[in-house]
Amino acid sequence: MDEFNGPIPPPASPAPPAAADRVASVDILRGLVITLMVFVNDLAAYPRAPAWLRHVGASADAMTLPDIVFPAFLFLVGVSIPLAFERARAAGRTSWQLVRKACGRTLALLVMGVVMVNLEEHNPGWRGVWGVLAYAAMFLAFSVTPQDTERARTLWRAGRWAGMAALVVLGLTYRTAEGKALMLGPLFDPADPIWLRHSWWGILGLIGWAYLAAALVYLVAGRRREWLVGATGCLMLLFVATRTDPGSFWAARSWLAWAGPALAALQAALAWINGHVSLDTDLGSLAAITLAGCCLGSILPRESDVRSPAERVRWALAFAGGLLAAGVLLDAPYGINKIRATPAWCLYCAALTAGAWALLYWLTDVRGRRTWSRLVQPAGANPLLAYVLHPALYLVAALFGSGFSRVVFFHHHAGRPVVVAILGSLVMALLVVQLTGWIARTGYRLRV
Repeated sequence: MDEFNGPIPPPASPAPPAAADRVASVDILRGLVITLMVFVNDLAAYPRAPAWLRHVGASADAMTLPDIVFPAFLFLVGVSIPLAFERARAAGRTSWQLVRKACGRTLALLVMGVVMVNLEEHNPGWRGVWGVLAYAAMFLAFSVTPQDTERARTLWRAGRWAGMAALVVLGLTYRTAEGKALMLGPLFDPADPIWLRHSWWGILGLIGWAYLAAALVYLVAGRRREWLVGATGCLMLLFVATRTDPGSFWAARSWLAWAGPALAALQAALAWINGHVSLDTDLGSLAAITLAGCCLGSILPRESDVRSPAERVRWALAFAGGLLAAGVLLDAPYGINKIRATPAWCLYCAALTAGAWALLYWLTDVRGRRTWSRLVQPAGANPLLAYVLHPALYLVAALFGSGFSRVVFFHHHAGRPVVVAILGSLVMALLVVQLTGWIARTGYRLRV
């Protein structure tokens, strides 16, 4: 997933950003976001975490620090799309090849997301072993074939096929806590569990849908920022449109009666789609965050007309201000809420991320102050591995018994002071990031 921007270059004297091949601030901010994501996910297991370090409920009209992390990553996915696509075009790839690549990446993210979501409902008697095998299969199936000898490449390809086959076998052997194994379905009824449910697609699945929508729009619009901004607004309005009653719309417009059958069929088709992927959030407001990232990312390629550091900082700050203003306008009707993915929450988080990037761009790309970023560099260079590695460690620890898990995750115990839990989760996040770097140094990369 991190082919979006590649590894961070080593600290060096600042060079004119317009002539640089990489934009270090994108990687560094992504590394910071992934590190923070692991931190808040780890701290979520501590029952006494302070309110500002916990996600708000579905009925709340507010957001906390953890509520900002996921949309920040979505935004950065969008920032990286123009960089990746422009490099692919320079390498001779056609638009259809990029479409196939985007669809393949989305499918892989959906598979990983569904597997991780269903771990929560798996038969507890088998959860540890099944889960560890599932993560091992994903590590194999979605590994990157290294540019090495042909024999090594053949072995890596064989490993990938073995991982894909293992995922199929594990899916067929999946059992819920009640021992049932039914077919894939969009709804989950605790009284009648469904095999490999996708009542929601998991964080990786949501990233996949948002990425697909933004990538397809960018392939059509290119670097025409007015098109990208307009499309971002349309995706946000998709959230608004799905919250209205279509029946009252048609009833108030008698002149559309002749199209009644066609409109009814369209409404039924949209209802079926919405039963599997949410039009209002997955393909609407969340996709709008990613496309907003594309808007900012469009100023970063060499060919952009926004070239000087000052122009880029001014553009990013002005864009952040516009997102903030749009969020204020949509705040009152729907409020601020992560779980409901309301427009105001999306726009506020996108504005914060754009402003954070402008600050890091000035600090790292313009001033060349990058040494400190080595602490989070592994997560920025291999974000998917860092994200998946954290829950995998929980299951591996469980294989050695509950006593071992309590020692490794001692800071989760309710009796621990809050400061101990926070520091423990911070240490855990940094250890996961460093472990990601150690694995990457072996030549392994996890990418879809």
